[in-house]
Amino acid sequence: MGVAEDVRQVLRDFLAPELREIRGIQFSLDKRLDSQDKQLDSIDELNRVRFEAIVRRLEVIQQSFAFDRRISSLEGDKRRSA
Repeated sequence: MGVAEDVRQVLRDFLAPELREIRGIQFSLDKRLDSQDKQLDSIDELNRVRFEAIVRRLEVIQQSFAFDRRISSLEGDKRRSA
């Protein structure tokens, strides 16, 4: 049983503190990753809002061009009929 006790003691003396340190580092990394994830979610939401605003502006511009084409068409019809 001496060898088994020696192995247990090595595990207690060396591995246990190392595992605690690794867990501490992992916890720290998890917190940083959570923070980064929240930051990315915030950026994603901001980009979504901006993209929707751009789409709305483009739709207004598209409608404006369609209106201009209709007016030009009417003006052309008027010139042809005159």
